[in-house]
Amino acid sequence: MTTEAIGLRDDPDAVLVVRDLHCSYRTATGPVHAVRGISFDIRPGETLGLVGESGCGKTTTGRAILQLPPGTSGSITFEGRELQGLRTRAMRVVRSGLQMIFQDALSSFNPRRRVVDIIGEGLRLRGVPRRDRRAQVAASLDQVGMNIDIVGDRRPHEFSGGQNQRIAIARALALEPRLMVCDEPVASLDVSVQARVLNVLLKVRKRNDLSLLFISHDLAVVRVLSDRVAVMHRGRIVEIGSADAVYETPRHPYTRILLESVPVINESERRAATVGPTPVDETWREVDHALVQVGEDHFAALGDPIQEPATRRSRATR
Repeated sequence: MTTEAIGLRDDPDAVLVVRDLHCSYRTATGPVHAVRGISFDIRPGETLGLVGESGCGKTTTGRAILQLPPGTSGSITFEGRELQGLRTRAMRVVRSGLQMIFQDALSSFNPRRRVVDIIGEGLRLRGVPRRDRRAQVAASLDQVGMNIDIVGDRRPHEFSGGQNQRIAIARALALEPRLMVCDEPVASLDVSVQARVLNVLLKVRKRNDLSLLFISHDLAVVRVLSDRVAVMHRGRIVEIGSADAVYETPRHPYTRILLESVPVINESERRAATVGPTPVDETWREVDHALVQVGEDHFAALGDPIQEPATRRSRATR
């Protein structure tokens, strides 16, 4: 386990455990290290919000959990089973318990297929008989506030963005997952529609005892859903803790910058915690610091600079 992982909680009941995850890609100009040694876990029924600016590695992390594609190195354990290196057939079975909701729901659907077929596709692949599929699809649609008799025979282009996102949630629910990765599921929606979709997620999480990894750049949205929050910067987690701790007493300069960027009607309403003294010098912009405990179940990258092992660099650039 790397220096960054030291001090993070070690929960034997966690449904998902990520340790020292690295994700790298080859490009024409050289390797890109999108995720660099991050560690976190998610308990049953818990929502972890993953926030940060565009390009920080949030979506890459979510896709790596589902092995789409797998990480370059590190460990991803789902319900006690290691996913890294798992063969395609075995991973197909595991994915019934792991589902993903994409930012653009419409592009994730086959435009020629009816809603009942889109939601029932996973059940068909699982081997559920046709006579039982419709009932399960109807139950999933009911959880997101839709009626199969009204929407079942229609196609995705006939729905609004919010309706398509609810259909995407129903598709994920049909397989009775234990963990859902939500990749910016409300980013492209109007504020009023965002609220409707967030309420659906809150309801289905409680009803199904779901764990969620909720990826977003919108700190206001993340706080609505999340029990804990992890802040990513340059491919690393720079702060992680309970939502109250991260929002009320942010310790890393980058977290403070994100909170300062949240619009407020009156500047006097901004919390003093976001404009207090910077706890570390400006090297945090260029140098990776190790996570240290700054409160109960609250960690921030304020420790000594991390020295990347040479073996790690060579493996990532092969």
